[in-house]
Amino acid sequence: MENYSWSTDAFKHAQECFPEECCGLIINNKGVEKYWKCKNISKNYKEKSFVIDPLDYANGEDSGEVLGVVHSHPNGELMFSYSDKISCKFLDLPFYLVEPKTSSIIVLYPSEIND
Repeated sequence: MENYSWSTDAFKHAQECFPEECCGLIINNKGVEKYWKCKNISKNYKEKSFVIDPLDYANGEDSGEVLGVVHSHPNGELMFSYSDKISCKFLDLPFYLVEPKTSSIIVLYPSEIND
C-alpha cells in the first residue's frame, strides 16, 4: 500500500462501517490531505453500494478542495464496479477503494475510463 496521509482514517472508517460500505472524501485543507468521513445514505444494499450524504459532501467542500472519493468493499472484492466507474467519470475525481480486512487500496482516475 502506498503511504497516503489520509488512509489510516479511511481504513478505520471502513472497519467501523463493516459489513456495510463506508464512504468519504479526500480533502485538501491548507495543503494537508485529510479524510472526510461521510454517511452512506444508500436506501438498499449498503453492503454493496454507497451514496454520499449530500450535506456531508457540502461540508467537505466547505472545509477544503475535494481531491477524491473513497469507499470500501467490505466483501473483500478489490475491484471497481460499473457504477463506481460511471460515478468517477461523472464527478471527474479519482475514486479510491479500500478493503478493511487486508488494508489494501486501489485508485481509479477518470482519464482511465473509456467512454
